Amino acid sequence: MARSGGQEYISRAGSGAVLTLGERPLPQTDSAVIPAQETGMAATYRRWAVVYAVAAALLLVPAGAAAEGSAHPPDPPVVSTVVENPHSSGGLPNDELEPDPLFDDEAEPEEIYDPFETSNRAIYSFNRGASKVFFDPLTRGYRFVVPGVVRRAILRAFHNLNAPIFIVNNLLQLRPLDALETLGAFAMNLTFGLGGLVETASGAGLALVPADFGQTLAKVGVGPGPYIIMPLLGPTTLRDGLGFVVDRAFHPLTYVLAVPVQLIGYGGIGVARRDEVRDQMQALESSSIDPYAVLRSAYTQARAKQIEAAGRPETAASSL
Repeated sequence: MARSGGQEYISRAGSGAVLTLGERPLPQTDSAVIPAQETGMAATYRRWAVVYAVAAALLLVPAGAAAEGSAHPPDPPVVSTVVENPHSSGGLPNDELEPDPLFDDEAEPEEIYDPFETSNRAIYSFNRGASKVFFDPLTRGYRFVVPGVVRRAILRAFHNLNAPIFIVNNLLQLRPLDALETLGAFAMNLTFGLGGLVETASGAGLALVPADFGQTLAKVGVGPGPYIIMPLLGPTTLRDGLGFVVDRAFHPLTYVLAVPVQLIGYGGIGVARRDEVRDQMQALESSSIDPYAVLRSAYTQARAKQIEAAGRPETAASSL
């Protein structure tokens, strides 16, 4: 192939042909070399194709796993159906656990010392008979004649008269501030509260802080002693019975009234107190298989709470 003007011509002459472009001839490779170059380029293309395929696989596999995870949510956690014993030690030694009355057979209430149970039951039966014959009709008449507001006022007045007993025993129990507060409440109720019929000390932030000599003995470690039922007076213990006798020395009625009048006064206090607990006592006697044992347990627990609550201001009287 040739063009005029000598600008460009191409000629091929066997194996020694040369390719000329314009005035510059270029050596032409042998025909056997051309297939080898094409083979090298194909190999390069294949290598790049493999790289692209691996990269695509690395990108597509995580996406597919995420899609599969969203289509199939994970299995819910396995919940154990084993119910643990609520009283199990949890790995702690048994001696560090407090007894549980619901799970431990050995957790029994403390036995009440009652060596005179036979005579106590006899006196308890006598008191019940006296109540049915004399005190219950008297209490019903008192409740019928005296309105509830007046009955509560009488209880407040009798309770206020116990203030000297409270003051002395608070001092014996080394609580001078409680004794001072009780003195202030007693003075206010006595002067501005019509002898204690009206609670006025609470308006000044004062209250009677109850304390008795039986409680004082308990604070110094004296045990309650045997359980005793007193004729017409009811349950007590040897310690608290002795405390009651000592406390009478600080009651105002002891020095104001003669002995016969004192008996009438204490009888009035007894009627007022019996009216306060009459419904509870009737419920106890009608619903209990052994009222004596229930009364003994109730008294012991109530007395233990009174001793434990020593030094706390009296709130029951203000609500009467």
